Amino acid sequence: MTGQPKRFYVETLGCPKNQVDSEKLIGTMLADGLTATDDASEADVVVVNTCAFIEDARRESIDTILALDEKRAESSRLVVTGCMAERYGDELASALPEVDLVAGFGVPVVPVGRTTIPVSSTPIPTFDLLNLPRQKSSVPWAYVKIDEGCDRSCGFCAIPSFRGPQRSRDVDAILAEVDQLQVTEIVLVAQDLASYGKDRPDELGA
Repeated sequence: MTGQPKRFYVETLGCPKNQVDSEKLIGTMLADGLTATDDASEADVVVVNTCAFIEDARRESIDTILALDEKRAESSRLVVTGCMAERYGDELASALPEVDLVAGFGVPVVPVGRTTIPVSSTPIPTFDLLNLPRQKSSVPWAYVKIDEGCDRSCGFCAIPSFRGPQRSRDVDAILAEVDQLQVTEIVLVAQDLASYGKDRPDELGA
């Protein structure tokens, strides 16, 4: 109804790092006045956070997008983001007319089909999920991402091509996120956990 906050639904695929990204995206949308729902058919905005690491993950992402398109309300908007959007943005835009917006994290969006909407009031090209705040965790543990990207060039992995070079977070930002989560146990995650701090030797003593 006019004047009421829009409702959103987020489906997360892939690894724990994607889960962290989704939680930060959710926190941003809540801060923007949207309301979460666990039923995609009731959402005004349906977001799929995709995985593109292996073929099975890419297939699952496509299947999930199509399934949610069947389930969502006709007036809703379907947004695809995450690794698959970053890696195959143009291809997705051409192959999936069902999608209203293809939005990679930190890269320009690819408008598709019907009138597009932003996922957040923050412009997508400067959207940095790494240091966005998160909501208090509903369970006593949480994943915390301590860096983004990777400097390695493994033949089986395309992550550096769309997540960029390694960016280690400063310790204060990590501790602030832990405080926001209010948990008793954290699990550190990263694209290359063992290389944390190598890109910030002066600050972190790596």
